[in-house]
Amino acid sequence: MVTLDIVVPFYNLDGYFKNSLNSLMKQTTTDFTVWLVDDGSTDGLTALAKQTAAADHRFSVIELPRHEGTSAARNAGVAAGQAPLVTFVDADDIVDPRFAETLITGFQEHHADIVSVGYTWGGGWFRGRGGSDGRDRWQQISKPDMLAQVTRHGSEVGGYIWNKGFSRAMLQAHQVTYDTRLTIAEDYLYATEAAAAGENFWYNPVVRYTKINRPGSTIHSRTWEMSQQEDAVFSQMAAIKQRALADVNNASR
Repeated sequence: MVTLDIVVPFYNLDGYFKNSLNSLMKQTTTDFTVWLVDDGSTDGLTALAKQTAAADHRFSVIELPRHEGTSAARNAGVAAGQAPLVTFVDADDIVDPRFAETLITGFQEHHADIVSVGYTWGGGWFRGRGGSDGRDRWQQISKPDMLAQVTRHGSEVGGYIWNKGFSRAMLQAHQVTYDTRLTIAEDYLYATEAAAAGENFWYNPVVRYTKINRPGSTIHSRTWEMSQQEDAVFSQMAAIKQRALADVNNASR
């Protein structure tokens, strides 16, 4: 039986966290563990996380000793789990009741390194990706296409980590972790490194994840320094992509 670790870091999210937790509690499968990683939150969310874990055995709480940032929190959640499939949910977002089930099914049926599902944006403005025609079927993506998808903004599969499930074995074999030095685009870099490491990619366009456009989020509060850092990360991603494509071309000769 395939199980799933869902890593959810949280830090001072006001009322958004409860809605996210509720959506996770409504999943149609029980074959998962949610790792709620408290990144030094100071707004009372720790108590809510502990209440949830006390009421639902599928939830566990990890408390970091201080605020270390999203990358460190995600790394801690991955390290705590043991499931063969790992995914990430931002603590202000909403998942469809079949989110976990869909990822597990795709991973299990196709022995995938990365599985991805469709996503949509909500909370002020709306942009749909995938699933617009009601499709619910898996399609394989070549490595060059996967690398192209994860290394640019706004693609259908996306460079995001929250609409994807990652093989733990693949992550461990290639030592894919979050760069704790980054304050922006750490998810894009992670997805790119995972895509460069993997070989078997599957995508289901059915929408299973809603990204909430929250005031005060990184996308709304980025500084000039953060924009510069993002540019540097995307340059790094381009280099990773080129090396991976060169390896694909050499292997095909």
